[in-house]
Amino acid sequence: MYAYGVFLRSLRDLIRWSVLREVLITGLPLLLIWIGIGWIIWEPLLKFTTHIISWVPFSMVKANGALLILFLLWGVAVLISYSFVTAIIAPLFFRRMKRGYYYYSFTTLLIFGAGWAWYILTHWGVFKSTIADKLLTWLPFQTVAEGSAILLNFYILYSFYILTLFLVLSMFRRPFLNTILDIDYPEAVINAKDIETGHAFITLRDTLIFIALSILLFPLLFIPIINVLIQLFLWAWLYRDTNFRATCRIYCQEEDFNRLKEHKFTIWSIAFFASILNFVPIINMFTPFFAQLIIFHWIMGQRDITALDSSIKREGYNG
Repeated sequence: MYAYGVFLRSLRDLIRWSVLREVLITGLPLLLIWIGIGWIIWEPLLKFTTHIISWVPFSMVKANGALLILFLLWGVAVLISYSFVTAIIAPLFFRRMKRGYYYYSFTTLLIFGAGWAWYILTHWGVFKSTIADKLLTWLPFQTVAEGSAILLNFYILYSFYILTLFLVLSMFRRPFLNTILDIDYPEAVINAKDIETGHAFITLRDTLIFIALSILLFPLLFIPIINVLIQLFLWAWLYRDTNFRATCRIYCQEEDFNRLKEHKFTIWSIAFFASILNFVPIINMFTPFFAQLIIFHWIMGQRDITALDSSIKREGYNG
């Protein structure tokens, strides 16, 4: 129940307009910037990824192409299911709902994402044989390779977009979290001086390790299933220690930091959950912020600082 409370409070804070505005002001311009960068470097990057794929055995390219196509079908299935259910429910319930719509959107996308993922995994043999052994064999090797290269282009640009979003949040973490602090914990006593947690070094170290491992493990991205696990691990590595140390630096006492850093399983669990959200359509743009909010509320809860639920009324929340 405690974990559920942290999740729910983090979700509620994410959809507050004062917080959502900061997320959109950060995320949308960066998205446009990376769309522009992608437009400029698309052809050279496509030549590079196509050249890399030419070294990979056809059987591996075919299997990876099947996985990538299934991933796209999964995303389309999630969005179509969400749109269909929303079209039915919206006229009945949304007239009386304001920001409750965001609760609905977030949880519904998660449910459909998990549901369709489970369905595809339980029918993996059928999907793989249909796509890999039939659909892809109808195409010449060059077409399969180019298709995989295009998807790989999207993956590279998307990864840099999320990485940039993470780094921008790292630079503006204090004003972002202070917005939440003023609403949920107005009576919390904050350190007069930040404690030393080594967060700047950790952020730089983890970012460089993330980039280095992404390059070193790049060939493994062509191995189905393993490529998904690698991405989950890399994003979890990036999220785990940086968010915890940087948040504790501002809002923890020295003894709190020394005590909480022993909860490695919890910190890694939060990071892995956040890395999974990177794959969910629409939600992925909010993932770095949501991961930060979860670790923030977890730290406050571990410090026995109680949030004021009346803050919802003070903000005029309805739904």
